[in-house]
Amino acid sequence: MGLKMIFNDKKFRPLFWTQFLGALNDNFLKNALVVMITFKGVAIAGLEPAAVVAVSSALFILPFFLFSPLAGQVSDKLSKDKLVRITKIWELLIMLIASFGFFYENFVILLSVLFLAGVQATLFGPVKYSLLPDLVEPQSLVEANAFVELGTFLAILLGTIGGGIAVALPNAHWWISGILFLLAILGIMTAYQVPKIKAACPDLKISLNPIPVFKESLGLLREKKAIFNSVLGISWLWFFGAAILSTLPIYCKDFLGAGEQVVTCFLAMFTLGTGLGSIICEKLSFKRIEIGLVPIGSLGMTIFLVDLFFVRPSWPIDSQHLLSLTQFLGQPGSYRLMLDFFLMSAFGGVFVLPLYTLIQDRS
Repeated sequence: MGLKMIFNDKKFRPLFWTQFLGALNDNFLKNALVVMITFKGVAIAGLEPAAVVAVSSALFILPFFLFSPLAGQVSDKLSKDKLVRITKIWELLIMLIASFGFFYENFVILLSVLFLAGVQATLFGPVKYSLLPDLVEPQSLVEANAFVELGTFLAILLGTIGGGIAVALPNAHWWISGILFLLAILGIMTAYQVPKIKAACPDLKISLNPIPVFKESLGLLREKKAIFNSVLGISWLWFFGAAILSTLPIYCKDFLGAGEQVVTCFLAMFTLGTGLGSIICEKLSFKRIEIGLVPIGSLGMTIFLVDLFFVRPSWPIDSQHLLSLTQFLGQPGSYRLMLDFFLMSAFGGVFVLPLYTLIQDRS
């Protein structure tokens, strides 16, 4: 079916563009705030800008730890199409508050908005993946997951780059607010096109205490070893990716003596590689769950990560005069580094796609 799925499929298309626009908006907001904090030297409660940036990232991720059990319950109790629309309307309200924070450069409000955006993303996550088996035929499930992964990482890339560019524009607060609002409106429009899906368990009693829910979910996972191992594999991959991306600015600045353009280029390699790896995995699966690709993906990630270790800069490192992208590409070994980063992430896409699909199929 190919790209027709995301443009012509009346069931899958609305969900794809809804999740794409949501990821794009979240990352645009997050990076615009991070860049503004960094370049304006924002200090909050005695914290230096670097610490404030770390806090902002933590605030966005924290809801996934706190509210994931609740999100799973809500996803089962309510009809999923209704929940998609609720979360997108919530996103619009969040972006309106964010616009106020950007206009008045109130970073306390903006950090609070990041937390709220994290809560919204936490609620949307279970819906996004659990809807797929209801929207596509079993033989198209691998392909659908591949496009969702590609769309997510492409949205992360575009949002991250766009947020950084918008901050540098004249009247940046107008540009940022307008883009946040526009993306939220477009997301609502696509959300209302998601087909109606009956609630999986409308009589479910929601528990606000996450601990017993977590224990129950863990018990259910352990009953099916394949699903439990897949969850562990996916969790490891996200840990691996987070570790790489969190150290990337330091790696470029202190180890390679390279500036922000190079960081963005590495980020592009990581994002495009993961998306391309997901598509390649889909082609190699031949419309079935091919779990044998997982060890191949793991091996490829390991090989190219190890190769990164052996590429040592032969040029002088000057933290006061960081290399631009053009200057960096003129250095020996720079293309090897780019290729290592790209292929490492591509094999990551090959690694994770069968695991997501297996969970959806077996659960």
